[in-house]
Amino acid sequence: MDQPLVSVITPVLNARASIDGVIRTVMEQSYPHVEHIIIDGGSEDGSVEVIKDHEKRLAYWVSEKDEGIYDAMNKGIDAAGGEWIYFLGADDRFYNKDVLSSLFDERPTPKTVSIIIAKVILPNGKQFKCRFNGSIIFKNTLHHQGVFYRKTVFEGYRYGMIDDNTFKHYKISGDYDLNLKLYYDGAEFIAADTVVAKCGDGISLEGRLSGYLEEILIRHRYVRTPGRIFFDMLTALRFFYKKAIRRRILV
Repeated sequence: MDQPLVSVITPVLNARASIDGVIRTVMEQSYPHVEHIIIDGGSEDGSVEVIKDHEKRLAYWVSEKDEGIYDAMNKGIDAAGGEWIYFLGADDRFYNKDVLSSLFDERPTPKTVSIIIAKVILPNGKQFKCRFNGSIIFKNTLHHQGVFYRKTVFEGYRYGMIDDNTFKHYKISGDYDLNLKLYYDGAEFIAADTVVAKCGDGISLEGRLSGYLEEILIRHRYVRTPGRIFFDMLTALRFFYKKAIRRRILV
């Protein structure tokens, strides 16, 4: 059975405390056909020294200033040699050593399939099941660490790019842009009943408003019907509801 190469891409910026752990979680995978690519955005906290300690185990790494996380992801995609792309943050870990084997070693994946969706464990310990259906119009129903993309998905597409002419990037919601595009393109997918990762804290609460605004912008990019205004209102309500909950917790 054909065993595809999986490219695991890790964008890094000042993550000295966690970078060693993410390198080891990839190294420990029982699946033999995996490469690890690290794109460091010019860390100044000692992250680069940790990366250098493991560089023989990495397929590629670079440390240089970039335009943000999606710029780093695009660099990783360009460097990737795998048939499948997976993004694993410095604070994230594979759920166990057999995650990739369970997805790519035990079952063939039809060439028509563009994405594989699965489950993740959130920072609060709850399980999140990715869904790829009409509910994605309301909000992003795919967790970044719960999706594997066939590399051909990125042909002619730059991750997180708002405008191809201005080269502006989303701050938070670039994955929603990609996932909504794939949904409207009618991308074929497989839903695996597998927990693939334990997720770190990710983006701080300070960036949440930007995320909701980007969500509305992205929806207007792909949803052409007047009904999108209804979903925009629900997005706004979601923001204010979660803001109120956070204030209540802090009081």
